[in-house]
Amino acid sequence: MNKVIFIALIEKVINQQMYKSYLKEVVKIIKLYGGEYIVRSERITKFLGEKPERAIIISFNSMEDAMDCFYSKEHEAIKDLREKSTKSRAFFIENE
Repeated sequence: MNKVIFIALIEKVINQQMYKSYLKEVVKIIKLYGGEYIVRSERITKFLGEKPERAIIISFNSMEDAMDCFYSKEHEAIKDLREKSTKSRAFFIENE
């Protein structure tokens, strides 16, 4: 089984309170679907390109687990909090 890495780059937090509400709930959902946080931090040192305000890296056992998590009814119920409170990018990386 190949590991899958989820990476979210938070370019800008627009509404700190709303984003905190999202973070409070999403941690439980990630764990429920077998995700393991590798990094959650604002302590980022620029190397190349623009530096985001925050970076999140999560490991899942498979793409199916990752998709089940982020398309779950639990996450669907809170995703607007993140979408409305941040300018961000997110993607999955599969190990070959």
